[in-house]
Amino acid sequence: MKKILYVTDALNLHLENLEFAGYISGLAKSKLLAIFLENNEFEGRTDTMIKAAAANAGLNVTEEPVSLKQHTCDTNIQRFKTACENKGIECAVHRDRGNPLAEMILESRYADLLLLNVNTSFTANIEGTPSDFVKDVMNRAECPVVIMPSSFDGITELVFTYDGKPSSVHAIKQFTYLFPQFNEMKTVVISINPEEVSHEERYKFREWMHAHYNYLDFLSTEGNVKMGLVELLYDREKSFVVMGAYGRSMISGFFRPSHADPVIKVINQAVFIAHH
Repeated sequence: MKKILYVTDALNLHLENLEFAGYISGLAKSKLLAIFLENNEFEGRTDTMIKAAAANAGLNVTEEPVSLKQHTCDTNIQRFKTACENKGIECAVHRDRGNPLAEMILESRYADLLLLNVNTSFTANIEGTPSDFVKDVMNRAECPVVIMPSSFDGITELVFTYDGKPSSVHAIKQFTYLFPQFNEMKTVVISINPEEVSHEERYKFREWMHAHYNYLDFLSTEGNVKMGLVELLYDREKSFVVMGAYGRSMISGFFRPSHADPVIKVINQAVFIAHH
């Protein structure tokens, strides 16, 4: 068994990801542990946003904002438990009331995998995709992270991104050790500018891959890494994409953004990220 965390804003529950989360917890033969982030330390969202969240949870919005927020969080936890019961997903709940990012880093230290909705946010500001909170979690989490697809109809292929760097190899290994059941699935390895990796490294990598996966295909292209990844991933369906792009040396906005960002923006596939 493994410890799989389903991360959600307690005020804004996204149940559209639950089908995928149940699939992953079922693969791992594990209970799905939902982390409800209540963000009571500093609530930056407006009263109007809290009322909108309460209305989405089916509540009367005439309460005062503080009590309305608490009522909404309580209701969303029950909604989650009911949805899991209806789908046959065994679940449990942690209520984390402090700073959401700090709470998640601590939770990740004692977890095998985090499942994240790409738009999870605790700010009143309009944000891009992925949100700043999600970027921070992907950068600082102490276990692998999966960005969940908004809809799910099964997985028919694995897509590994490989550039010869330790972060990409580490991500592939982490995924393989977490999900050995995928060894019989169609597996595609995508490389951009593969000639930048030595012949010896490419040989050793292929040897390792063949030891773990039975149906392998290797694709490569030349040019811009970000655009190449997007082009090779864009039309794929029912894929599980594995990247090591959030290594600590790559995340700083002062140097260069992560190659995972444009991928997450344009494809609706599950994306597994593990930094080295």
